[in-house]
Amino acid sequence: MVRFNDKIYEFEEIERKVLAGEIEEDKEFIIEALRSCFFTEDGMTTVDEQGITIMANEAHSQIMGIDSEDIVGKPTTDLVTEGIFQKSASALVFESKQKESITQNLSNGKTILVTAKPIFDENGEIKRVINTLRDVPILNALYEEQIRQEALLDTYRSELFKHNNIAHKGLVAESVAMRGVLGIAERAAMNDSIVLILGESGVGKGVIARLIHEMSKRGNEPMISINCGAIPEHLLESELFGYVPGAFTGASKDGKMGLFEAADKGVVFLDEIGELPINLQPKLLSFLETGELMRIGSTKAKKVDCRIIAATNRDLKDMVSRNEFREDLYYRLSVIPIYIPPLRERREDIIPLTITFLKEVNEKNGLNKTMKQEVLEVLKQADWDGNVRELRNAIERYVVLSLKQEISLADLPREDAVMKGKEIVSVEKLPMSLPSVIQEIEDEYIALAMRKGGSIRKAAKLLGLSPTTLFRKINRE
Repeated sequence: MVRFNDKIYEFEEIERKVLAGEIEEDKEFIIEALRSCFFTEDGMTTVDEQGITIMANEAHSQIMGIDSEDIVGKPTTDLVTEGIFQKSASALVFESKQKESITQNLSNGKTILVTAKPIFDENGEIKRVINTLRDVPILNALYEEQIRQEALLDTYRSELFKHNNIAHKGLVAESVAMRGVLGIAERAAMNDSIVLILGESGVGKGVIARLIHEMSKRGNEPMISINCGAIPEHLLESELFGYVPGAFTGASKDGKMGLFEAADKGVVFLDEIGELPINLQPKLLSFLETGELMRIGSTKAKKVDCRIIAATNRDLKDMVSRNEFREDLYYRLSVIPIYIPPLRERREDIIPLTITFLKEVNEKNGLNKTMKQEVLEVLKQADWDGNVRELRNAIERYVVLSLKQEISLADLPREDAVMKGKEIVSVEKLPMSLPSVIQEIEDEYIALAMRKGGSIRKAAKLLGLSPTTLFRKINRE
């Protein structure tokens, strides 16, 4: 069926009108074009600028298992609402202004591939969307394999969060190194010994500290964290130990409880302990050895029962050799040292972490985006100088900025460290002729420019082309 001049015609009727001269166009050309659309083995539909289906060929009806009358003349959004489609490829095209491909699972048991391509007018607005449907038998096998892999992935992910029957929320430990870290953390949680967590910035020292706290007998008590490098030196002592009324100029008339007292029966997490001023180190050492402290301005010691977990990205041994950190304090803190290796030394954790962060970001933003395998492989090979923190931020950036449902290499910003030196064309697309590769790259940059500019005129300016040239490139076959 065809929608023409706001009316719906059967092919024979529109053909008759052309032959009768009621439509003043190249008759043979129109008839041949219509025949090619109507009698191709691929299903085809055309959607106008208002999102209304204006044409559906015979193969479309056979593939979908529904009459064309149920499609033509209706907005694609209504067809989704009525359950005829799961989702609309045309709607995705109107949103992204570029070609989109999706799979649809039909009620008749078929799995089809739908590819929708926009046709633009001279003003850069979409005037038509051409959809092709392919009933490819192998898609069923691929879909079943996908379901099987997703089930395995869910099981795999579930197992990652279990270690000796303890759920480690927010932790991934596929690598032998991280399994060792979790093993030590579990054993540390069984006692009250001081723990010193070592590792580069962003590896997850705070996460391990909280895990130890939550698994310990103090798990129901507060864990108070303080960054020793974030508080000015003249305030840090009063924050840690508190002060009595009138202890110094500007002191509260009621005095103030320090963090150690506030964490009584709980845990104090001293982050960036390597930044602790040298003049405060003896007072901390005394507290660690006796469990007693004195507020600033007081002469009375007070017993406090709190566990200490410290962390640093500094080399404390080197600081000791340079007299920047007390040796006795270093050994007092190092009762249970836990070293967390950087991501580049445990690449097995990168893909599971990526999957975990992808799920978290999707849930946070109400999305359901996925990543191509080629992206996961690139992420796995990156060095991630910022470690887990950098990886997590990168995943959120990709999810939020990508306009596609499935994130590919083309969606990763070229300025990202992970993309430096990476090929633009996927290995899966080889072998390809050089003109095909050039066109592939050109199409990707045109798509990026269209997303950024929002119109052909603005995109053409970004690309250094005339609007006419860009219009021709977008509408080429």
